[in-house]
Amino acid sequence: MSGGGKFIWASPTESAGSDVLEAAAREFGLVLRHCSHARLLDVVREEGCEVAGIEFGARHGEALGLLRELHARAPRLTLFAAAQDSGLEVLRAALEAGATDFFSLPLHAPELHKALIKLARTKTATSTAGDVITVCGARGGLGATTIAVNLACRLVSVVGAGIGLADFDLQRGDVSAFLNLTSLTSLATIATAVGPVDEIFLASTLTRHGSGLFVLPAPQQMEEADAVGHGDAELALRLLRSQFRYTVVDTPRTITGATLAAFEQADRIVLVTDLTVPGVRAARRLMELWHRISVPSDRIALLFTEVVRGPVSQQDAVRALGRDPILVIPRDDAAASDAMNAGVPLNGKQSPLNVAMAELTNKLTGLGAAPKAKRGHLFQRMFAKEVTK
Repeated sequence: MSGGGKFIWASPTESAGSDVLEAAAREFGLVLRHCSHARLLDVVREEGCEVAGIEFGARHGEALGLLRELHARAPRLTLFAAAQDSGLEVLRAALEAGATDFFSLPLHAPELHKALIKLARTKTATSTAGDVITVCGARGGLGATTIAVNLACRLVSVVGAGIGLADFDLQRGDVSAFLNLTSLTSLATIATAVGPVDEIFLASTLTRHGSGLFVLPAPQQMEEADAVGHGDAELALRLLRSQFRYTVVDTPRTITGATLAAFEQADRIVLVTDLTVPGVRAARRLMELWHRISVPSDRIALLFTEVVRGPVSQQDAVRALGRDPILVIPRDDAAASDAMNAGVPLNGKQSPLNVAMAELTNKLTGLGAAPKAKRGHLFQRMFAKEVTK
């Protein structure tokens, strides 16, 4: 942990703390801050911290509820819990609520030191923030939103948690419809915030999907898109990167400040094009733009889609774009249409498109072996190429 990080300890009522906490904070270069349960969420939002501890009182339910809420709002924050009752039932409840470690009261220095050493090692091992995967269609109607939504949902099924999905198509905002979500908050909430925008504020703008995916929606009203600039989008992506292992971004076909931020911040850009002359031409223009804004070429992952048939051969498209596709996405109108109109992801449904999404997830991240397509599926691997997330 970097020196000067904050260690917040919340008690049922604000107290002076203990010598054990003070000594541990000094030893690990942390600034100890005491507060009451009632003030914890505000203090974390206003001041930030490396780790927060919640001391249970006589009523465990209050502390458990606080643990759950803080964990939901800041899923990557390290949380300690401490109680006089250290029975198995209380321990299990605290861990299920989001606690990383559990201590019995009164605190013992060796236990606290061990947990802080583990935290320091974890911070060192995961000092690299999460990755941003930006999905971009060369032109409209190629299924880029379908790919973005189902890639994010597939990542949830593989990783288990810690996946964000941001809708930067600010005027159309199809991601919420694809997932059957309704939210009053959006990227515009960040753009129009009066106070500081941090991880806790970000959490208040996210909508959680039933799959466990955290969604930053596009504004509900089209005119709100005008409030979102390059800096707002960049800030949102930095915060999402700090909170989630992977963040998938869906982008519009038009180039806006938010779109440029999504390109600049991306660790991988998934470029979707068909084999029509307009599609290949638009893909080439995008790649030229990325070159001008210094997006490294090795961050670009090219997908060919069969959604729209075109006269350009794959070989000619490869020559025009200067790279091989990592995958060909099959035409699967039934699966794509059913999922889009029902607001339900493809996960668990046997279809050529679902098989392709599993393969794409594996190629982009190296996580999870993709299922094999059944005979007769319109799916094929093209120009296998190692890519990293």
